[in-house]
Amino acid sequence: STMLARYLLAAIAVATAAPALAHHSAAMFDAEREVTLKGTVVEWKWINPHATLRLDVKGDDGTVKTWSVATSNIADLSKRGWTRRTFSAGDAVTVVIRPARSGEPVGMIETVTLADGHKLP
Repeated sequence: STMLARYLLAAIAVATAAPALAHHSAAMFDAEREVTLKGTVVEWKWINPHATLRLDVKGDDGTVKTWSVATSNIADLSKRGWTRRTFSAGDAVTVVIRPARSGEPVGMIETVTLADGHKLP
């Protein structure tokens, strides 16, 4: 019947949406905290589902820690003017991130400011 078909379609939609939502969950990041990192680009990965920026950050004690911070997907970034050449190894950057709840040196980028003061959209 039509009602049964609608119910099955709704059940399939719910079942397939859950894994997609889980993948895109930001639960691993602390939405209540922002951390500012000033560092040097090690690597810029222009890949889906999230482009990733790796940067070396010198701590107050002088030790260097490599952070891996994620951005949006490349389609979204392209619309905002970002490209696979936006960053090069050695570039100085300042990023504001939502850090991982685990304390690992990973996060989700909120803003990026280049050495010349230009803030990326």
